[in-house]
Amino acid sequence: MLNIEKPRLRHCTLIDEPAANKTTLVVGTDYFVLEREHGNREDFLRLKSLLDGRHSISEIHQRTGISLADIEGVIREFEAAGLLQDRSDKPTIAVSDFLQRVESASLMWRRQIGLHRIFAGLSNGTYSREVFLGLLIETYHYVYLLPRTLDSLSKLMPPSPFQAVVAEYAHEEMDHYEAYQEALSTVPEIGSSLPTSHPTVGTLSLVRNFESIGRRSDLSLVCCLQLIEARKSEISEAENNLRSIADRYDLPHLVEAFINHMKADIDLGHSNLLSEALEGAEFISADEAHEAVNDMHDIKHCFDAFHESVMGYYRDISNYIPRPKVDYFAL
Repeated sequence: MLNIEKPRLRHCTLIDEPAANKTTLVVGTDYFVLEREHGNREDFLRLKSLLDGRHSISEIHQRTGISLADIEGVIREFEAAGLLQDRSDKPTIAVSDFLQRVESASLMWRRQIGLHRIFAGLSNGTYSREVFLGLLIETYHYVYLLPRTLDSLSKLMPPSPFQAVVAEYAHEEMDHYEAYQEALSTVPEIGSSLPTSHPTVGTLSLVRNFESIGRRSDLSLVCCLQLIEARKSEISEAENNLRSIADRYDLPHLVEAFINHMKADIDLGHSNLLSEALEGAEFISADEAHEAVNDMHDIKHCFDAFHESVMGYYRDISNYIPRPKVDYFAL
């Protein structure tokens, strides 16, 4: 039931447009445009930060200085729009509802990943050519490492539909790195050094988080794989953006391997992994569902850290490209 005494907002993404004096609140596949008629953005964000189910309306008033009437007005608007959490103590969740919510969340979080500042900076030429190369190099490392990690995990999993899905996915992804390597090797400063190069810590952390999740929960792992796979509806925009960036940095030939990989995964049905693993099931444990959603959210933030790591390493003109391993003789 809705708890208006201590309101709790559904998970959302905020897209701020200061010039238009509005903020778009994204919840799953739903969009809500909030226009600022009075007050200011900072007050709204402070209010939003306290809608976590741990603060009463009076406490929010005391913490923010916003009038009780304004707070109650916002909460009523959120309730009417279905933006407050409707929680339940039931021990199970219907698979049909779980699939729908996970897909909606995946689309929301995928869009949020795409809003990272690295893409805006590359699109408008703010960042150097090395940052674009770095993004492609680290993607190569990720595409090489993840299926090998998943293959190892699948061999530790007991026989189940989840094990079968993970094993098949790992097998289908295993050689996709080769096209990336072939394309990147044509760049003079990369040449033949890619296979012996070393990923950034952000890339390693991303893959290792997948491993940690997979050792703990089969459901979580497949949910996270569902999150990362491109949807057919996304391809056109992603392809256009990638080609535009590549043209800006005079590297148009590099992106074909990346675009073809996305298209191949769509043809393989990789955005339907979760429904395959849950085929025939009617209910799942609520506790496992909560854990899976939280793990998906962590993976989303791991991609944020992945992109920050690319920027951190490849914007430094003193760093080696590609990043070499540091062995004993380097000391």
